[in-house]
Amino acid sequence: MSNARVWLFRVLVVAAAGVMIVSWLLPWWTCNIEELGDDIIQIRPWGLAVDQRMGGFAVLIKDAQMPEWFAPFMWAYLGLCMIALVVGLFVRGKEFGIGRFKMKLSQLLIGGVGFSYIVAGVVAAVYASIRLKNFWDVPLQGRVFIDQGDPMVSWVETHFVTGYYLIYVAGLVFIVLALLRDKITGESKPNA
Repeated sequence: MSNARVWLFRVLVVAAAGVMIVSWLLPWWTCNIEELGDDIIQIRPWGLAVDQRMGGFAVLIKDAQMPEWFAPFMWAYLGLCMIALVVGLFVRGKEFGIGRFKMKLSQLLIGGVGFSYIVAGVVAAVYASIRLKNFWDVPLQGRVFIDQGDPMVSWVETHFVTGYYLIYVAGLVFIVLALLRDKITGESKPNA
């Protein structure tokens, strides 16, 4: 096992963590309301963000906010993911196995972060889709005419944005790096 190869692996994991953080800070979904402007409502990993241009119309989505505990929970999730990645970069020699399948702790941590982030993206999309149907009968992605009575009559366009797609980039890169860890670092595989 070469020290340079270990550092290459670490740099790749840190780069994937950077993609994860960028996706975390960018909106995942946005709603453009023709009468009010673009990006009026956004879904971010920690909840709903409503632009001040929404003004009095914000009352139409007042019950759409996530519970108060949700944002701290999601930030704690991000923090735990970052801790798992750091531990995964430096832990050595610990192995776990289920039957004949064996995996190193670092692979489990890094791959687990990737898998959990992909699951978070899928759950967010499914949950948002259900909530949007309940509120305005708005599709998760698409264009629809909303008539909530004067003055809230407008075309609404909704779609995923870059932050959402980066979830899958980061998650898949973590999983691939976890699977290829031994090849990249030059470390021997666990005994089968």
